[in-house]
Amino acid sequence: MSEVPTKYEATAENGPSVQPILGRADHRLDPKRRFTIPSDWVDRMGKPAQVYVMPSLSRTGCLDVFSPSEFDQRMEPFRTSALTNTAKAQFLSRLGEMIHCCTLDTQNRIRVKDSLLSYAGIDSDTVLIGVGYHFEVWSLARRPKVDGNENALLEELSATARELGF
Repeated sequence: MSEVPTKYEATAENGPSVQPILGRADHRLDPKRRFTIPSDWVDRMGKPAQVYVMPSLSRTGCLDVFSPSEFDQRMEPFRTSALTNTAKAQFLSRLGEMIHCCTLDTQNRIRVKDSLLSYAGIDSDTVLIGVGYHFEVWSLARRPKVDGNENALLEELSATARELGF
């Protein structure tokens, strides 16, 4: 008896597997206000043709970017219950209004709508932070470069890692 693959495993139906995205990539918006997603991140996202961009629900002032398969997994619990659950329906209506589906061009660039760039304070320099199965987009002014010598930050991360069982 064979096991049914998860959405994150490669199959003919769902394409390449999705893997965690980690790291940091600093970019500048080009004259058309696009930024490039690193090619290895696109590979780890399963080489999607499009991505979903939305204001972060957990971090003020940044955007979250999801592959279709990751976004689909997050939406699955709402699939039928939003038809009969008023709170879920309202949540999805408000959230859906803010989400932007962006197509990747041949160079892995995306053009995020101006209202989302404005929300995140992005006018030129961007910082992409891989946070697992999605990544964040920040303005460089809001997310300055970390060089690894921030002892207080490292101590805080260590304490949080212990608390969360990382």
